[in-house]
Amino acid sequence: MTVFPDWQKFAVPQKRPDSGCIPTGYEFILRAAGAKGIDWSTFQDEFDLDRERRDREPSRNNFKAVASAVAARYPHVSFQVVEFASGRGHEKLQFIEQHVSQQEPLLISLALAPFGQGGWHIMPVVDMDASELVLLHSMQPNGVKVIWKLPKAELVRIHDEFDGGNDVAYLEKC
Repeated sequence: MTVFPDWQKFAVPQKRPDSGCIPTGYEFILRAAGAKGIDWSTFQDEFDLDRERRDREPSRNNFKAVASAVAARYPHVSFQVVEFASGRGHEKLQFIEQHVSQQEPLLISLALAPFGQGGWHIMPVVDMDASELVLLHSMQPNGVKVIWKLPKAELVRIHDEFDGGNDVAYLEKC
């Protein structure tokens, strides 16, 4: 099941790999939704709230903060965020499956500790089948799209066993 037709056309490179995955994901979803009146040339710069962050400062980028900043500039756009407590990985998976089956794009947060990295990464779900989710990890500046195929059971395990990566975001209106 493809979340939306021709998703590849809407992927954009992430300008700042260390901080900009949320604005990049929101831009991707808005482009796919055909959002009007958005200045794409400044979108990632404007909504990467950590673009000038120093190493010791706490991160300001999160689904809600970036969604609020986008809505302040573009009142016709609304992203919603749903959080899933630890131990609720199956509920998170069901929520994702429901959106994908209705061809409603969404971003997921995924803890990276099981992959030997720190923190988490925000990625759109672009496809799924009975056993796995297909995530757009990133798009390189040369246009190559890096895809992760994540078994659904692994999503649940990661959510339930590792800190972070407990929420999803989706476009409510644009």
